[in-house]
Amino acid sequence: MVSLRGRWRPTLASAVVLLVGVTTGCGGQAPSTADGSTSGGTSTTTSTPANPYEQQRAEGVTRLLDDLTGTITSGDVPKIGSLLDDAATPAFRSRWVTAAENFRPRQSARGDSDGRLQFKSFRYQLAPTEEAETLVPADVQGRLDANGSSDAWVAPVELRYALGGERAPGVDEPEVVVTTQFVVARYGDAWKLVGDTAALGAEPTPTQLWELPGLSVSDVATAGGSSVITRYLRTSAAAANLPELLPDAVDAVTAFWGDSWDRRAVLVTTSDQDEFSDLVTQDGGAIGAAAAATVYSRVDFPRRTAIGQRVVFTPAADDLAPPTLDVVLRHELTHVAARAQTALDAPLWITEGVAEYVGRKGTYRRLADAAPDLTEVVRAGNTPTALPDDAAFAMDGQTSQLAYQSAWSMAAYIADRYDEARLKRFYLGVAATADPTRQDAAIRAALGVSRDELITGWGRWLDGQVG
Repeated sequence: MVSLRGRWRPTLASAVVLLVGVTTGCGGQAPSTADGSTSGGTSTTTSTPANPYEQQRAEGVTRLLDDLTGTITSGDVPKIGSLLDDAATPAFRSRWVTAAENFRPRQSARGDSDGRLQFKSFRYQLAPTEEAETLVPADVQGRLDANGSSDAWVAPVELRYALGGERAPGVDEPEVVVTTQFVVARYGDAWKLVGDTAALGAEPTPTQLWELPGLSVSDVATAGGSSVITRYLRTSAAAANLPELLPDAVDAVTAFWGDSWDRRAVLVTTSDQDEFSDLVTQDGGAIGAAAAATVYSRVDFPRRTAIGQRVVFTPAADDLAPPTLDVVLRHELTHVAARAQTALDAPLWITEGVAEYVGRKGTYRRLADAAPDLTEVVRAGNTPTALPDDAAFAMDGQTSQLAYQSAWSMAAYIADRYDEARLKRFYLGVAATADPTRQDAAIRAALGVSRDELITGWGRWLDGQVG
């Protein structure tokens, strides 16, 4: 993904693709922080204005952002209008009304978290920046002048939030930082919101969970504490099955990966393609007929922490029977568990292969059950002699199916020929780097063979499984 300076976008980590049955596969891309880096913390200190005029401007806009924070978090829908400029577009107005509506207290059918997302922290504030000030577009400035505005500013803004709180005791995530720009206008001593990056003719501000209509939330007890499942107005049966599937799926991933991950998750179900597209950035990864995608804000590699991970289900998940949905869920949770120990450019044959192995474990009796296309290729005498490259996973049709199935079969071979503990060790070594030399060393350290010997053994195993 191309990281935009001064902006944050949710980063696509993986997508489970429905190819044959529930052939799963993911397109990876580099995560970004609010400042375009890939790890480490972010500052909470705003820049100091250079003169009294800028100081006054910053203080006025800070009051506006404080009012916006309080209005949204209290669910005070009627007050939204008093914060918005007459020049604000209907879409911009609707975004804030929807957000406030989703923060309103309500009675949950399940009686947990009163049906709303729970937050440890949530606030809008001015963001530190060293970039040159962006000018208000001439057409927007003209409308503001006509309305009697005495000043206008493209303000750098951060949304900082973390899920959690007293009514969601298990959800205790690090703070997510979303950096954007707001166009604001001054009238006397008061400032009003005019628009965001869309008003600047730039890419729209990323959509947050609470900015889509009809959000409801339920909490599910999992091994690491409360997990969260969100849904929207027309989300179908897939959402109803997830609370029952999630605890066992977390346990299945933990059985392979160990308990070094959070052992909880935030799942998001969507009812139409627009909702899914709003919540998932597709740059750098082919989603196709996906059933789910995992997104995240950033990875702090030194602390082995991934921030803002969400498993987002597409409307295609609606058609999945519970056993198939369970495979998808376990696959995605494997990515969640492994994210902080997986290099940004790790080869897909290892990241997808192991996720597929964990997702499908116990669901098949023969190679043909899990990898029908690969079985036919081997049966025809074309046993693979090389691991699939990343490009093969992004192709449509049989090419991508064979890539995913080949990746799964390599993981299955290692678990069968060696054991799962060595498969995990293999993953930790190979997925930690994109350097083939270091990968070769990791293969030998984990399995005691060279890459060529591994591939030869894999081919013989495939022939034996088919024969």
